[in-house]
Amino acid sequence: MKPGVTNVFVTTSDCSTLVVESISPLGYTINKASRYKFELIADSKLIMAPDTIRVFDGLINKIMVTNKGNKVLISVDIEYPASYQIKLQRGIPERLEVSFERSFIKNAIKDKVIVIDPGHGGKDRGKRGYINLLEKNVVLDIAAYLKQHLNFYGAHAIMTREKDVSMNLTDRIQTVALMEADMFIGIHTNWDSDKNVYGAKGTYQGEKSKILCDTIIGELGKKLRLKNLGIADDCVLTGISQSQYIQQIPNVNIEVCTISNPVEEGWLRSPVFKERVAAAIMNGIIKYIMDGIYTMV
Repeated sequence: MKPGVTNVFVTTSDCSTLVVESISPLGYTINKASRYKFELIADSKLIMAPDTIRVFDGLINKIMVTNKGNKVLISVDIEYPASYQIKLQRGIPERLEVSFERSFIKNAIKDKVIVIDPGHGGKDRGKRGYINLLEKNVVLDIAAYLKQHLNFYGAHAIMTREKDVSMNLTDRIQTVALMEADMFIGIHTNWDSDKNVYGAKGTYQGEKSKILCDTIIGELGKKLRLKNLGIADDCVLTGISQSQYIQQIPNVNIEVCTISNPVEEGWLRSPVFKERVAAAIMNGIIKYIMDGIYTMV
């Protein structure tokens, strides 16, 4: 019986791994179509439906699975050049794993001190959703996921609060200055009196921060298809001019979703969605740093 591809997906940890599953032994070839594209051709028929899989994990952007005559073409679009290793596991199903290395991420953010500020806290509830979801709780969850992601790749991520406690402006500013942070990421949700408004937006201070803010909002759009409501030049922390140090580092507030929109409030109740929001923010941080590295080369 001719083998058939039943499943294609990506897992992300130390590597971005393309997994191809087949119901019987799988023959294949793989080649580098361009600097940012690999093509895997499986000597097989396609049992699953042709598909475009949106990944956006910081390295793999999209996977396209299509028929090519009597074979299967799997195109892998990547954000940065990367080497790969192949592993074939016999069995039912047979699994072909193509692991793209992500060491460039560790090299980019290793030892970077990134302060994550979950907005509000304690008596300051922030905004309230249509079905009573509180901003202070949502952003704390997202911040915790972001800290976990960043530290996994070698950064030193610090949260201004890790519990539901009140934080004043001075405490938030002092955390950044005392830790000699390389970057400040404030996390909030958008709110609008019109519950039909939806999407993400951000504020920043200074040109470096503008690029970071725009990049993160763009990554939220890519990974989660959130509408881009734009970014604005504004003080991320009121009174931020009190600290020259903070003015010198990229500092942004990201309003990750519109909590007053019933649909997006529903999304914000999901741990999976909040983890994906954090992953998109990390992608934006990585892209900001990597693009700066490429510019300097």
